[in-house]
Amino acid sequence: MRALIVCVAALVSSSTERAAAIESDDLLVGPISYQQDVNGIPVNLTARTYFKVQTIENKLFLKAQVIGDLGDLQQKIGTIVDGFKLPQENCKSYSANNPVVSIPRKELSFRDGSAVFSISGSVAMWDCRENPVPNSKVEWVIENVGLGIKTKVPKVVTWPGDPIKNKLAIQPFDADLPVALVRLNDASVALTIGRPAIELKGQFAFITNGILTVAGIDINQKAQDTLNRAVDPEKLKLAIPAEFQEFNPKIDSARFIDDGGQLAAEINMSALIPAAKVTAMIKDLIDKKPQ
Repeated sequence: MRALIVCVAALVSSSTERAAAIESDDLLVGPISYQQDVNGIPVNLTARTYFKVQTIENKLFLKAQVIGDLGDLQQKIGTIVDGFKLPQENCKSYSANNPVVSIPRKELSFRDGSAVFSISGSVAMWDCRENPVPNSKVEWVIENVGLGIKTKVPKVVTWPGDPIKNKLAIQPFDADLPVALVRLNDASVALTIGRPAIELKGQFAFITNGILTVAGIDINQKAQDTLNRAVDPEKLKLAIPAEFQEFNPKIDSARFIDDGGQLAAEINMSALIPAAKVTAMIKDLIDKKPQ
């Protein structure tokens, strides 16, 4: 933060030429790194803040741009999705409604101003019925046959027969879930979930009841929960020096961006600082300077 104060002080006291040069530059504070637990997977996030300084009458206008790097989340999204508790039992019930979900492709990318969670996979529908024919085997057991004589005798042991299973259909699907980062008010931002885009493929595309619930809505809700845990706006604000936060900066905008090929969250903030306050900041800096 001292670097920021020095920059501000230079802006106040310098010539117009120097002020213009400083206004055109960004002052980097950070980066800082922190870790989020996302469904049991540690995800490392890095946030950095860029400051710009402008003069407005007798006040200074400070703008802060916070950028949170979500590259590690993108790399680990597959492992995170693999931890979802998806239907995997082809005989959970004696019925024709036993879905088994497979998701070989899972990605998190930036597209059209949003973070897009994309998956491709299939849902296999299984019919499972109770077997009327029990399993059986002969076991030799020792029994008392009388007169104190014990000997091995055959005994038939039975147990329920293996369920009768039949794969009814395989429904391939692609699903995209767009997620936007938006400004709610001067003090907060949030994730907003767009309409899931689900494409059913293959000859069984007419089978939608249950399939969409398993392959689309539920998984999308899990994806939303994942992003809510990973993209924590309050954690992103940790990259902002406490001295700047004391001026109650307002949030001007928030969005997802492409940052050098990686998904990132951007929050823009600003605060008006009276010149008298800047003088006090500079005096405090001088007083703390070693003699």
